[in-house]
Amino acid sequence: MDKHRLLRGVLRLLCAFIDYLLLMLPVQFVLLFWIKTNALSADFLFRLLFAVYGVLMIEYNSGATLGKMLGRLKVVDRAGGKPTVLYVGLRELIRAMYLIPVAGWAAGLVSAILLFVRGTTLHDMAGSTRVIFRWEDQEQPKQEGRP
Repeated sequence: MDKHRLLRGVLRLLCAFIDYLLLMLPVQFVLLFWIKTNALSADFLFRLLFAVYGVLMIEYNSGATLGKMLGRLKVVDRAGGKPTVLYVGLRELIRAMYLIPVAGWAAGLVSAILLFVRGTTLHDMAGSTRVIFRWEDQEQPKQEGRP
């Protein structure tokens, strides 16, 4: 494993953790203490809101959630363009499923291992997306025949 892949993997995990905390704490507080739902309903609603948050942020915030913005990362399709909302939705639903006890945690662990070994995750494979540093998007490839 090279240093670049390790750095990218650690940064992606930190950005995901930031997104999780930014959304989880206020949503769980509101659902449990203000609306007074039970813990099971609050957990389900949080997972659903986590997926919706990811889709909306990626779709309307130049491919980045708040955590990815802090890490200067963005989600693009395989060709480097803006991913379609259908694939982003699939990607985010799978990412939200990592929060399900036991089976989801196992899938999350497999995804983390894939991140460090292959540089991609299960939810990126399902959504036909990849995560890049913002400056990689700005680099324009030189066209043949031009200086």
